[in-house]
Amino acid sequence: MGSSHFRILSSPLTAAGAFADLDPARFPGLNAHPLYGDFTRRLYRAIHPAAHPDRSFLVVDDHGPVAAVPCTVHDGLISMFGLPIPLALRNDMDRSAALKAVATALEHLDAIGDADGASVARIRGSEAESLDHIDHACIARLAKPEAKMNAVVDLSGGEDGIRRGVRDSYRSLVNWGRKQMSTAYVNRDNPDRARFKSYADFHSRTAGAGARSDDYWDVFWTEIEAGGAELSLGYVGDNELIAGTLTTFTAHMAYYTSGTYDRDRFEKPIAHWPIFDSIVRAAQRGQSHYDVGEILPRGTATEKEVQIGFFKKGFADTVALRLEWQVALAPPPA
Repeated sequence: MGSSHFRILSSPLTAAGAFADLDPARFPGLNAHPLYGDFTRRLYRAIHPAAHPDRSFLVVDDHGPVAAVPCTVHDGLISMFGLPIPLALRNDMDRSAALKAVATALEHLDAIGDADGASVARIRGSEAESLDHIDHACIARLAKPEAKMNAVVDLSGGEDGIRRGVRDSYRSLVNWGRKQMSTAYVNRDNPDRARFKSYADFHSRTAGAGARSDDYWDVFWTEIEAGGAELSLGYVGDNELIAGTLTTFTAHMAYYTSGTYDRDRFEKPIAHWPIFDSIVRAAQRGQSHYDVGEILPRGTATEKEVQIGFFKKGFADTVALRLEWQVALAPPPA
């Protein structure tokens, strides 16, 4: 494939520290979105400390790294803890070099698959209307594309623009929720550990998922202290916590990461105001987009999951369509 200029550096890299020395300006794809960046790698390692062995690696040339590939292996699939691999290219390569770098990365995924018994790699592609080098390299491997829909809010219009994009039926609920609850924020400027702990306890009582480990919550707290996340808390009456919304963010993208709401407290739903408020605050911080989450088509998930996606879609008047690639792996030639 003409990739002889490149070689693989795979040891002693780890999912948590493999890319710490990379210049984020030169590898913008490595941490462009919280769900596919440093935060999620730390969080999922806390959730799955052993189930997804790390296989992260770099493609390098004589001048240093040209591609960073955070990946794990589990149950016959190479991915990033089950999410598509955000293969990050150095942003100063020409088309030919970039394609060769991706081809080299795919060849190493072949070798990982052969060693670990994996037959497929899941790779994050670009937005559907603008294919990039990673997409073209996957096409060259005859990989299978899948389209994913996310509700992504353009924040450039500020609060007025955000409000215009909200589903009509949501606007009165946003206004109603604003009047019903007072809001406090836990962030880098207000690192209130006691309030954060109250949310962890509230989540355990309300979400129905059971108590999370301290390691899990420590990842969120570290992100808050570092200025990469904010927790908003909604109260009624005498400091009664009824809503919590966790948003993580990178330089340009904010992501609705966790939300817990006491739906039995009122007859009306109470999540609309906290989510709207978190979107507006992202615009105030200077982020350009807010990803509310994936929209799941009917027939691909449970009806509850489909309805959750439809709910999220109500906060965005546009839908981002992005490709993911299922790359069939081949063993290295004998």
